[in-house]
Amino acid sequence: MGAATTLRTVSGTRTSLAALFLALALPLAGCLLWMLHADAWGLGGRSPVLNYDSAQYALAARELAVHGRLATTFALPLELTRHAAPPWPLAVVQPGLVLAEAALFRLTPEAIRLGGMTLVQLSRPDQREWLAVVLPFCSFILIGLLLAVIASRLLFRHAPRLPEGRRLVAALTVGLAFYLDPEAQHFAAGGFTELPFTLGLLLALAALALGQAPRRPLLFGLLLGVTGTLRANMLWLAPVLALGAMLLAPRGRRLRALALVLLGYALPLAPWWFYKWREFGSPAWDLTRFVVWDGVQGRSWFSLYHLPEMPVLPAGLEAARLLAAKAAANLPRLLLDVFTGPRALWLGAIVMWVVTAWPWRGSGQGERGASDLRPPVVAAIVVLVAFALGVLSAAVSIPWLRFVFPARVLLEATGLLALWALLSRTADLATQLPLRRALYIVAGLLALGWGSLQTVRGNAEARVASAERGVPRVLSLLQIAVLMNREIPADEVVMSNLGPMLAWHARRPVLHLALSPADLEGCRRRLEFRHVLLVFRDPAKAWPGWQEAVAAPAEAPNRPEWNVRRVREWRTADGFSVIWLELKPPLARLAAAR
Repeated sequence: MGAATTLRTVSGTRTSLAALFLALALPLAGCLLWMLHADAWGLGGRSPVLNYDSAQYALAARELAVHGRLATTFALPLELTRHAAPPWPLAVVQPGLVLAEAALFRLTPEAIRLGGMTLVQLSRPDQREWLAVVLPFCSFILIGLLLAVIASRLLFRHAPRLPEGRRLVAALTVGLAFYLDPEAQHFAAGGFTELPFTLGLLLALAALALGQAPRRPLLFGLLLGVTGTLRANMLWLAPVLALGAMLLAPRGRRLRALALVLLGYALPLAPWWFYKWREFGSPAWDLTRFVVWDGVQGRSWFSLYHLPEMPVLPAGLEAARLLAAKAAANLPRLLLDVFTGPRALWLGAIVMWVVTAWPWRGSGQGERGASDLRPPVVAAIVVLVAFALGVLSAAVSIPWLRFVFPARVLLEATGLLALWALLSRTADLATQLPLRRALYIVAGLLALGWGSLQTVRGNAEARVASAERGVPRVLSLLQIAVLMNREIPADEVVMSNLGPMLAWHARRPVLHLALSPADLEGCRRRLEFRHVLLVFRDPAKAWPGWQEAVAAPAEAPNRPEWNVRRVREWRTADGFSVIWLELKPPLARLAAAR
């Protein structure tokens, strides 16, 4: 008896040490992969930390941290139809990341000192923009760790005979496969909302899979609401997750659970909906809704967002018909991208496992086993539905794989676990343990091998893309900002194709470039400005409506309809052409004066 107790103690100690080692090794691997991608992307050098999307969040966060208001110093021409003067209310970004970054901006000093010596300087915009990476990077590391922990818990609960060493290796495989996703690495290298949102969605799915959601429905709903502050697509995912919690609740308490989840979801978002109602007259107002009309009847997101007028859009059955046709046209290409590599295998494994483990159809493990399987089965179904909704929403808006990312990475992790579960339940393999173990290993190596290949390809593509980006390097952005700020008052609006990035580095209000020079006067009738800054590599890379102005800027004053007084032109050290157009007084004002 004593010897057996000693062996169990030694075995438990070894397992604990192995778990500790994996807990340290996994985030270290994530950090290493992040650094390799950041180096390939030229983060902070060839590629500024902030891009078009992430700079909008950083601008709003800076306004909140410095001035205590939910507003921004960047606007699209379309926004002038509702609010002309800066600072503009938030019409595009969601509040979650804004609040988190504002807290970081507020709490982080402009310089970190030790013993009178400055260790880190964080006063300039190009230095402070690194704070926007903190939450996405931490989310990246936490998602990998949580995937490993959740996988270990599920295997411990539903495969109790699996040796602990193999369970830890399986958990490590699931977490490492996520870190090897190049899209996850890229989102972790910028101020994007995808990874914090994915973290919240993962926690929600874990609460379902481990049976915690129906026990604390209000808390589960609050988790959904906080996650919903990061991305608007939680609006259609929340009902799906709430239904999952309802199905797992005891009979007689299901409607109560559903109501509490939805209440919890609404509580964190209610202030945001009130803000939208107060600023725009509707709690559902969001400029991103117009993107569904990109590619419909000759429209593009350029033409929708870069004109100072509300677009006239189809409605009713005609709108439904057009959007259905757009989705049908985009789905084949999108599905081809989605199912590249082993993703079709993961999806098929989930479907097959749900069919064979469906509790209401009998699981072959008795009543208790069937009951135990209900939470992971419901969670797997929710993953499938979330993935389908992600694909459909991308097809009806912009068919980019980016918009499927949160559901995709969770589907891949779920698919690997489902494949292992299917292999363990296959009767033909019950007596062929070496073959079954080999198949387990092959499935894990497939996930890791595919991730490694994608990481290598992703880093190679990042090097090429960063060298060909349409945005100048950080030093050039700072030089442009300094030159402008010497001549233009700090509170005066400038129009530029650099948009939110120029607003961040120059610390001034910026209106995004109009669709063409002919649309300048339409914008100036709503908001007067005197300076337009064009920054493109060459005329071929300029927006279609501005190619003539970039190709021959000296001719701009000779075009009366453009109303240009003076033109200045120079090239940056990294090869961008900078064209500074100084405009005459607005034509409408001159006509009124006459």
